[in-house]
Amino acid sequence: MLNKTDLLKELGLSDKEVTVFTASLQHGQQTSNVIAKKTNLARSTVGFIFEELIKKGFASKQTKNNSTFYSAINPKHLEHLVLDKIGNAKKLYSDFKETLPFLLSLQNKFSSVPKVRYFEGVEGLCRMLDDFCEKDQTVLYISGHNMMHPKIRKYTYETYLPISNKHINKNKIILNDGKLSREYSKIAKKAYDEFIFVDDKKCRFTLTTAIYGNKVAFWSYDPSDMSGVIIENHLIADNMRNIFGVLKTSFLRN
Repeated sequence: MLNKTDLLKELGLSDKEVTVFTASLQHGQQTSNVIAKKTNLARSTVGFIFEELIKKGFASKQTKNNSTFYSAINPKHLEHLVLDKIGNAKKLYSDFKETLPFLLSLQNKFSSVPKVRYFEGVEGLCRMLDDFCEKDQTVLYISGHNMMHPKIRKYTYETYLPISNKHINKNKIILNDGKLSREYSKIAKKAYDEFIFVDDKKCRFTLTTAIYGNKVAFWSYDPSDMSGVIIENHLIADNMRNIFGVLKTSFLRN
C-alpha cells in the first residue's frame, strides 16, 4: 500500500525535505525557527531545506519586518510536477526507441564466439520465456512439460501465450505425454502448429530446449536446480534444428 508521503519522494524530495514540507503545510507560513521546533531539526538546517524546496517548486518565502517566512505551496499545485514527470518519461521512452537501432547496430552479430547468458530462479526462467516470444519467429521446443514449475506455468499461460498467439509464425514442440501436456496442447493451439507427444518411459526429457533464430536455450524445472542458459550462435542453433528434425522423424515413425 502506498505510504502517504511516498509520492513526495517520487517527486524528488528527501526524507528531511518531506518532513519540512509536511510540517509547513500543517502550520502555515512560519519562520524557519518555528518549523525547526516543530520538526526537531536545527534552524539552519530548516532554512537550507526550505531554500531547496523553493528551487524544486515546493515552497515560497516572504520577508516581513526583517524576518523571512516560509510556506509550502498548495498541494493542488503539485499536479503540474506529476505531469512534468509523465512528459519527461514519455520523452525518455521516445529517445530510447529512436536510439535503440543505433545501439543494436554496434553489436558484432557475426562473431563466431558464442554469447552465453545464464538465468536462475523463477524470475530468471520467466525472462527466458520473454526472449522466446520477443520476435515473431518459429520456436522449436523439446520439453518435459509435465514437470513445469507452477509459477512458470502460470506465467506461460498468462503472459507468454497471449504474445505468442498473435504471431504469424507458429511453434513446434516435442514433449513428454501426460495430463498437463495434453491440457497445454489445447490451450496453446493458436501458438503451435505441431505437437508431438512422446512416452516418457521410452524417452524422458529432463531439460527443456528451445531453438529460435540464432539462439538455443536449455533450462531446468527441477526445484533443486532452477537454472537455464541461452547460447547465441548460428552454428549451434542450426545444428540443434537438425537434431530436432531427426527426433521428430524418429518419434513420428514410432
